[in-house]
Amino acid sequence: MSFLNNIFLTYVGRQFFIRFFGLLLVFVVLLQMLDLLNSSAEVLAAPGAGWPSIIKYISLRAPQLASQFTPFAALLAVVITLTVLNHTSQITIMRAAGMSVNRVLFPISFVCFMITAGHFILHETVVVKATQKFVYWEANDFAVDLPPDDGTRTDLRISFDGELIRAGSAARIGETVRLNAVTINKLDQDGLVARIIEARSALYQNGGWRLFDVSDHNAQTLSTVTLAAAPWATQLQPGLVFALSLNPDRTSLPALATQIERLDAEGADTRAATTSFLARFSKPLSTLVMPLLGALAGFGVHRQGNQLARAVVGAALGFGYFVFENMLLALGKLGVMPAMLGAFFPFALFMVVGFAILLAMEN
Repeated sequence: MSFLNNIFLTYVGRQFFIRFFGLLLVFVVLLQMLDLLNSSAEVLAAPGAGWPSIIKYISLRAPQLASQFTPFAALLAVVITLTVLNHTSQITIMRAAGMSVNRVLFPISFVCFMITAGHFILHETVVVKATQKFVYWEANDFAVDLPPDDGTRTDLRISFDGELIRAGSAARIGETVRLNAVTINKLDQDGLVARIIEARSALYQNGGWRLFDVSDHNAQTLSTVTLAAAPWATQLQPGLVFALSLNPDRTSLPALATQIERLDAEGADTRAATTSFLARFSKPLSTLVMPLLGALAGFGVHRQGNQLARAVVGAALGFGYFVFENMLLALGKLGVMPAMLGAFFPFALFMVVGFAILLAMEN
């Protein structure tokens, strides 16, 4: 009997993995084709661009798509696999042979665990670097023979010490730091804009910032002062500029942890960065929930005519998880709830719901 159990379990795990890999491949290929149709004109518009640029675009975008849609592919693979096994009475045979619901789901859960580990490794070793290179390449209009990124930041939006700061780019030039297309909104005690300072560039030298080609708009007096250069009185240090503008989606975990420590030492807001850091662990874990939520599709008598309804409910639970997860991550980044709760509460809640469904079916 143990030998037959192992055959069944290996069969179920293999069927699930084949469907998962096929669905993920379909998602990546289809979405990559649609993405190319939308962006190929911009990629090929760069001087000297050709097929190598298209291949480079695909090599940078495909890992992002694979990482993003891995949980979706796992969810649909669970629902389809269990639906087919139930429809062909294979689950009935397994149950008649003495297998519990947990035993039938074990191979799928084991494969999901391996997918989770692979997803995490792929994201941290490949996707993060590919995203960083892609954003840098896109910001430079997909230029051919683009030099390596030296830490340049683009489209900065920083809130610090009563100022809302926006800059087109920030770059280190030797021992100095330069911001381009700078807009500084100075807020009053009521949080309203009192002054708007626009400058062509800002340069940090000798321990202080200096603005060039400045237009200072005073919202109270409705007057504008134009200056060739002016000092910028702020406690914002260059290192903090790069820490605040670091995008968690294209930053390695060690660098992100260092950023959070620096922000905390400077007294800056760390809620968004901390939530993003924890989400790097919680998002791959979502795959582990899918066998529990999709189990509705596999257990029950399909002759009762509710097979399709149970499959739809299982898939809807999975998609509900993704919606709830993204909503709580957004609330965590805004500081409405603690970062740990925003990152891991959806996983914990739906694990409880999944186990409750499993116990109900077992009984």
